[in-house]
Formats: sequence, C-alpha cells, structure tokens
Amino acid sequence: MRARTGVVIVTLCAVVAAAGCSKVGTATNTSSQNVNPWTERGVLRIIANQEPNSLLRLFSNQAAADDMTALLFEPMFRYDERGNPVPALATTFPTEQNGLISKDGLRITFKLQPKARWSDGHPVTADDVIFTWHAIVDGNNPVVTTAGYDGIKTMIADDPHQVTMVLKKPYGPSVFLFSEGSFPPLPAHLLARFPRIDRLPYDANPVGDGPYILKQWVHGSDLIFSPNPLYWRGEPKLSEVDIRVIPNSVTDVSELKTHEIDVLDGVSKNLIGQLGSIDGIRVVKQLTANYRHLDFNLHNPILADVTVRRAIATSIDFDKIISDVYHGLGQRGSTVIPPMSWAASDLKPLPYDAAAARASLDADGWKVGPGGIRARDGVRLSLSMSTATENLPNQMAEQIVAAELHDAGIDVTIKNYATSVLFAPDGPLYGDRYDMAWIVNTDGTDPDFLGGIGCDYWPPRGANTDFYCNHTVDALLRDAQVHYDFAVRKRDYDRASKILIDEAPYVVVYWDVNVVAENSDVKNFKPSPFITDFWNAWEWEI
Repeated sequence: MRARTGVVIVTLCAVVAAAGCSKVGTATNTSSQNVNPWTERGVLRIIANQEPNSLLRLFSNQAAADDMTALLFEPMFRYDERGNPVPALATTFPTEQNGLISKDGLRITFKLQPKARWSDGHPVTADDVIFTWHAIVDGNNPVVTTAGYDGIKTMIADDPHQVTMVLKKPYGPSVFLFSEGSFPPLPAHLLARFPRIDRLPYDANPVGDGPYILKQWVHGSDLIFSPNPLYWRGEPKLSEVDIRVIPNSVTDVSELKTHEIDVLDGVSKNLIGQLGSIDGIRVVKQLTANYRHLDFNLHNPILADVTVRRAIATSIDFDKIISDVYHGLGQRGSTVIPPMSWAASDLKPLPYDAAAARASLDADGWKVGPGGIRARDGVRLSLSMSTATENLPNQMAEQIVAAELHDAGIDVTIKNYATSVLFAPDGPLYGDRYDMAWIVNTDGTDPDFLGGIGCDYWPPRGANTDFYCNHTVDALLRDAQVHYDFAVRKRDYDRASKILIDEAPYVVVYWDVNVVAENSDVKNFKPSPFITDFWNAWEWEI
C-alpha cells in the first residue's frame, strides 16, 4: 500500500459514510474480570500482513510504516475514528481565526506539547521539527516525496516549544505536513550529525516520542513494542504490543480461529464468511479512505497511448470484480478524493464497454493477430501486471483482468512482488520497472494530490509512479493549493479530476470497506477511516 498524495490531510468536517458495526460469535466482554480463556492480560497480539521496509516514514509508503510509526513517533496531529484531527505533538490546531495562520497565509505556527520527551529523556523541541524538514528537502535522503515540504521557505524556532513555517506562497494543506500519514518529527540530537539518515542502525532501534518503544524486531516474524514510560499522555495501559508478520491471509484467519492473535485488521475479503464460526470475537466494518486502483506506467510506449489506456479501462468489468472478488465490500470510485470528503465529486468513471474498447483499438491501428493478440507496426500489445503477493483476492482480480484484456486482444503477464519489494524506493514502482499495477492508496480527506500526479513529482522527487504529466492538471492543482476557500478548491479538483478520468493515467476502482476482527476482550481499538487504526494506541487495553 502506498500513499499517492504527497501530504495526507484530514479536515475538521470529515464524516465517515456508510460505516457500521456488527458482532460475530457468542462471547462478550462485560467487565474486566470476564475475559476469554485465551486472553493474555496486558498483551495485545496484532497481525500485520506486511513488514515495513523502514521504521522511518520518510522512506516508506507502506501501510505497515503508518502503523508502526504511529506507535513510535508523535505527529503534529492524529486522526480519530471520525477523521477529526486530534492534537498530539501540536497542542492547538492552527487557523486564521486563532492567529496561528497569518492573514496572508504565509506563516503557520505550531505550539508544541511541552511534556513531550524522546524515549531517551531528551525534550522534543522546535529544533527537531526544523531538522526533519531539512532532512526531507536537502536532497541527501531518498524520501518518498517532498511535496508540500518543498513549499516551505524557512522554519523558525520561536522558542523551544513553538515553531513557525514560512511558506513561499499560501498552501492550504501545510498545517498537516508533519501529521499522521506524512512525516512525524525525528530527533535532531541523535540524527543531525549524519549527512543522510536512511542507512543508520537507528532505523532498527529508533528513539521515538510516541506511546511505545521498539523492544525487539525479529525480521520476517515479529515486532514487539513495550510502553514508553516517558510518553507525554502517560504510560500506555498495555505491557506489550506484539505485531506478528503473517503475509498469508489464510494463515491470518487460522490464527484468529485458534486465538493466537487478538486483532486482525483487514480481514481478506474472501475469508470474511469464516468469521461467523469463531467464538469470542467482535467484527467492525467501515468505509475507509483506502482506494484500489489500476496504475499505468506511461514510460512504456504502449501505455503512453491514451487510446490504449482508455481501452483497458473500459474492457474491465470492475463492478463484477468488486462483487465477486471483494464480496461487495467496496464502493466504486472515479477520483482520488474520498467519498466522505467535503470535496467529493459526482464524476463518473469510464463506463464498462468491451465492444467499444475493441473498436477503439482497431481504429488506433492495433490489429488482431496470431493467438488473438493485437499488434501495431510489429509491436505486440503485450503488458505485465503486478500486485502484492500477500493478498490472494488481489491475485484473483489480476486473473480476471488478464482474461478480460485477452478477450480484447491484449496479452497480460502476471509479475507479482512482496509488498516490501513492490513499494521499495528502488522497487518496480519507484524504479520504473512495471507496466500495470493493482494497488491500494491510503488518503486523507484533504483533496490535495499534486504530489502523486504532478509533473515535478516523478520518483525520486515524489510519488507519481505513473510518470504522467499534464500541465493543465498541474495548474489546477496548484491553484487549489493556494486557496483556503473550500468552494474554489473543489472547483479546481473537479476540473482536474475530469481530465484524469478522460486521460486515464490510472483507474480508481473502489473505496475499501475495511473489516476488523478482534478479541471481544479488546478495549478502545477504534478503527479510523484515515491513515492508520493505530492512532490511539495509548488507550488500548485487553
């Protein structure tokens, strides 16, 4: 999973749509004394289907990195179960009304939590925020994106617990630049002396300021966390959080059945039917800001042809895939703006029309040849398609896509990778070594997505792994960035999104309904529609 946007944002008016809860099984937890026999008091065991390639969010776009860094580091703001920003390292949400955003929109001030300490006892200060900004933009580190951060002219430490960013021009999403889903501040007193910080032992033994400390990392198996006694909110209630890396979704549910784990966050869609037979669990379903999409690498000359991309998009029955592969637990999408966002549009995706797709390829000179595969000027219409190996439904979806495209005269070869490889800084996506990818993004409700599709944000400068460039789209997205008026921003995003649907550098397939299965003795595990369900880990109990 990767975040398409350079900055992941949530607004105060975020509302979760189509969310619901249901209980499964027979056991309930009515008191702290009434526990399931398999519950280990104070120890929460959670399955992760991927291992982070880094514990520094600067170097990873994986969902696992969002989760782990939520335990280890304190962002400016976290996002609660309704998507509202929760003060964390920043004590007050900056607005023009409270004077923390200047009238010209060029200065944004953060008041920092004076109780915050790094786990080695050193205070968290404005210097840490400023150091992290330099590490992002100085060009020495292979960060996943610089979008938004490159719009900061300078940062000023007003005092140890107040920092002001001075912008080159007004930028609406700036208030969330160091928040959950982006890059939380790092300790300057430990890292500032290094010219680059991506290859240090610190990554395997980080000193953080979040609710938990990494106790042990057994690669390929477990990440074990203990409570941080210096956490500013107070020491968390759990004695241990054990994140067990189990990439096989069938094994995930087996571990749930035998009660070897307490939380399975993101039950594989094809296994949800088995949950009803498991005693002592609770099931929660929630529409999230995670969207499935089919990406095209426009550096491939075949996919640089918009007719080919549109033909692919209209040859695939995405509604059937959502229904049959993902068991209807997805809302069809068309743009990268979440349906619960204030900027959500009513734009429709390209329609499924296999006959029209074949006719468009004929007219574009792609003629059917041997084996039913098209060719033009001696070049076969042959492409590869990639997804993460850990998710069986994704691979099932690939097979359907390959079959439907074969019917259209397009040959598809499946070439899958482990998540940590697929999304690595030098992996197939960021390394420009793929044709099509079936992947998921995690977004917030602020609609800024220039860092994921802008001309200036091709890797290694950003997350535009489609290698798409449209200067009209860029102009619309940049205009939206400099306004704080929601109506103006929505107008810009609607216009940009219409172009993107028409030109199809990617196809938004659906917005995911996440399914969480948890031990009924778990308390305060509150799934969020945005970024990570680990947002309130200091409140967890079992």
